[in-house]
Amino acid sequence: MNFIDCALLTVFNTAVCIALPRLLSAAQTPKAKRGRETPPTEICTGQAVTVKVHSFS
Repeated sequence: MNFIDCALLTVFNTAVCIALPRLLSAAQTPKAKRGRETPPTEICTGQAVTVKVHSFS
């Protein structure tokens, strides 16, 4: 094998290693049923927090 063959094989293997887990996870995720609506997400509101810092100087 010459250098170009090794470089192309490396690029191909890198692309497969990056793409394969994404393709497998996309294939394994359950599809949402079209008749059902997804529940709305709730928006969390933050609370103001006060922290007392003691100074020992």
